[in-house]
Amino acid sequence: MDTEQNQQRIKTIYRMLLEMATGNLSYRIQLDGQDLQFDELAKSLNEVAEKMQLGNYLNPHNFTNPIIAGNDPATVIIQKVQDYILNNLEEPLPTTKELSKMFGTNEFTLKENFRNILKTSIYQFYNDERLKKAYFLIQQTAIPLKEISFLCGFNDYTNFFKAFKKKYHYTPSDLNRKNNEE
Repeated sequence: MDTEQNQQRIKTIYRMLLEMATGNLSYRIQLDGQDLQFDELAKSLNEVAEKMQLGNYLNPHNFTNPIIAGNDPATVIIQKVQDYILNNLEEPLPTTKELSKMFGTNEFTLKENFRNILKTSIYQFYNDERLKKAYFLIQQTAIPLKEISFLCGFNDYTNFFKAFKKKYHYTPSDLNRKNNEE
């Protein structure tokens, strides 16, 4: 097995642990069938996440919005879009046109229902959740700030720095320094 595959598997396990630590219990590792040890570990982590999810485990550090109540078609679609976004914070946000195709609705209806149900735009929700995840990771881990920015879907540290400061009125390094002093 080559080193690159090993590193990718380690990153996958690392991501699963981060997702569980941040309260995202719906994330699962895909088994690849090429490495028995990796598949056994991935299966065990998936089972732990499943048991926690079925037990309605409430993470005290959970940064996500509560699950939307209701089972009308619009609410169900918005819940699926919300779940998709929360499970893919490190990825670029698809366009609203792409999201509407993915979830079987039209773009206008998706944007309108999202705003009515969650009281924010799709992009603002995505950005706020990335920043909440970053805040949590800065507070709860020793991961370097640049790596946290990439884990939260920012391709450029400067953009992350500016967005974080705009939302929280202090820089990621200020929060990191404060946590290290305590």
